[in-house]
Amino acid sequence: MSGTWAKKLPLLLLLSALPAVAPAQFTYTTNGDGSLNLSRYSGSAGTVVIPNTTNGLPVTSIGDTAFFEATSLTNVIIGTNIVSIGYQAFSYSGLAAVTLPGSVTNLAFDAFFDCNSLLAITVNTNNPIYSSVAGVLFDESQTTLIEYPEGKAGSYIVPDNVTNLGTDAFFDSTNLTSVSIPAGVVGIGDYAFYVCSGLTAITVNTNNPVYSSVAGVLFNENQTTLIQYPAGSAATAYAIPNSVTNIGNEAFNGSASLVSVTIGTNVTLIGDAAFEYCPVLASVTFPDRVAVIEGDAFAECSGLTNLVIGAGVTNIQQQAFLGCTSLLTISVATNNPAFSSVEGVLFNQNQTALFQYPAGSSGTSYAIPNSVTRVEDDAFMGAYSLTSIAIGTNVLSFGDGVFSQCYNLTSVTIPNSVTNLGFSTFFECFSLTNVLIGTGVTTLGFQDFAYCDSLAGIYFQGNAPGVDSDVFDNDGAAIAYYLPGTSGWSALFDGLPAALWLPYVQTGDASFGVHANGFGFTINWANGQSVVVQASTNLLNTVWSPVGTNIFAGVSSVFRDSQWTNYPRRFYRLSLP
Repeated sequence: MSGTWAKKLPLLLLLSALPAVAPAQFTYTTNGDGSLNLSRYSGSAGTVVIPNTTNGLPVTSIGDTAFFEATSLTNVIIGTNIVSIGYQAFSYSGLAAVTLPGSVTNLAFDAFFDCNSLLAITVNTNNPIYSSVAGVLFDESQTTLIEYPEGKAGSYIVPDNVTNLGTDAFFDSTNLTSVSIPAGVVGIGDYAFYVCSGLTAITVNTNNPVYSSVAGVLFNENQTTLIQYPAGSAATAYAIPNSVTNIGNEAFNGSASLVSVTIGTNVTLIGDAAFEYCPVLASVTFPDRVAVIEGDAFAECSGLTNLVIGAGVTNIQQQAFLGCTSLLTISVATNNPAFSSVEGVLFNQNQTALFQYPAGSSGTSYAIPNSVTRVEDDAFMGAYSLTSIAIGTNVLSFGDGVFSQCYNLTSVTIPNSVTNLGFSTFFECFSLTNVLIGTGVTTLGFQDFAYCDSLAGIYFQGNAPGVDSDVFDNDGAAIAYYLPGTSGWSALFDGLPAALWLPYVQTGDASFGVHANGFGFTINWANGQSVVVQASTNLLNTVWSPVGTNIFAGVSSVFRDSQWTNYPRRFYRLSLP
């Protein structure tokens, strides 16, 4: 609804338009019909009055995030010309009470998202779309419960005339302790009981034709789908009934006391984020009938240590075990047709794709097997103990975020086989100092090395790859090095200084000095390159002669001069062939 230009009205005009209770600072944009949209509030008043008009123009809408994070705000008086209240208009504010005038006919479902202090939403009785009962927001006919105020405490009995609980109806109502659902409710929207951390029981009238409850847990009528386990339950263990075939999306999300869950033998589907943020859940065994584990199913289960995947699981979706920072091992039934495990790491059945490295493993190094051609999204994310990783020589591509937040990873060599790094591959690898990138990589993705605070050198063996945005965000100390004869380089590479990468002699290791087979030293450079070692006996009247050519099969090569004893002194230098 808002137009494309905005103006900040003079403070004098704003103060003349508003009552003394609200020394508000508003920014407006114009709507298509010439009326005003309140796009931003920047004041610090406890009570704010939104005017009916400003400069003779009606104020008809409150824009998206207009009062976002207005933490001092406790009460708002909405002008009677307001028709529309936008996306997250009052989100994260300190709002405690709000009254919707009769003019409001378009209210974004998340207008009061994360208003944890909100105790009451009141609607003027002449509103044609919305109504309220005891501070709870309904549609005009009071058949749909739209929003229960997040700060409202205690138990709640849904009125008998209600047929639908809307999307986010009780979302983040942390003080809600129990809900009673009447026989007439035939629809419950997504996230209806999401993040209700104090909820201990959901009960359903036994005459309800669509839903049922057992011991405070919400099911569909015939108890084949477990819809919602009350997150505030103090129980440490729960056995899912054998009647259940589907565990619904977010069903156990945020259950802070659950240590163990026994999954019924007939469960086939574990829904999206079903056990997300269950911090003390320690171990899970999947019966053979479980076929699908959807995305984020066990994400952020920081206490989870062991997973046993049965023979029936054929579909594990992205980020199913993301943030399981204590996970030590993943086991897979030997007769599973889709997945396998080797030393606690999850692969597809023929081990060409690596799905999940257990982030809680204490191992400091890991070698990706040469059978692997693909490393899936977030596979090593949060593996805090890893200091080194050897990437198999047949790996072709990485998913997104593969090594992100591997805080102790220090150096990485990406072999020539790799053609695609995905996005955010090494995001927030704070200890990463050096990266060697093979010739196969043609593009670096969004934030691939962002916030690698210790990154000193990134070494390219091929031509300059293309770059997405913010690849090296916050990597101010890094230098991009390139080999002689490669193309596409300039003084800067995506904001990093670029420099020619030349071979150098190690003088501080054990190979430097006199040995049984002559004087020698180690030369460091790039795999596949070659360097000529030249020698001279006089630096004042210099004549350099080649005494050896070293070809690199790796990143280092040892030079030895067996003739050095034939000369009173011997000087060396490196040159390209």
